[in-house]
Amino acid sequence: MSCGLSVIPVECLQRGERGTIVDISGDERTVHRLNEMGICCGCKITLKRNDSPILVNIDGRDLLLRCGQAAMILVSVGSTTQLI
Repeated sequence: MSCGLSVIPVECLQRGERGTIVDISGDERTVHRLNEMGICCGCKITLKRNDSPILVNIDGRDLLLRCGQAAMILVSVGSTTQLI
């Protein structure tokens, strides 16, 4: 049964599409660095530009991310915002 949610890397969002960060994979140092930048599970993220580097908005702040970093950030998109 589908719940209408998809989990994809943030770089796969469409321009202007919004998702909720559900996981950040990668080595400990990179995950820590992303957390320091305010990128953590539960944050709302919007893809503003999908070039290299990509431009995202998180909680009202615009941030540039390398494609490798963006691939580590998994977001849920769909009609329901919380997983049960």
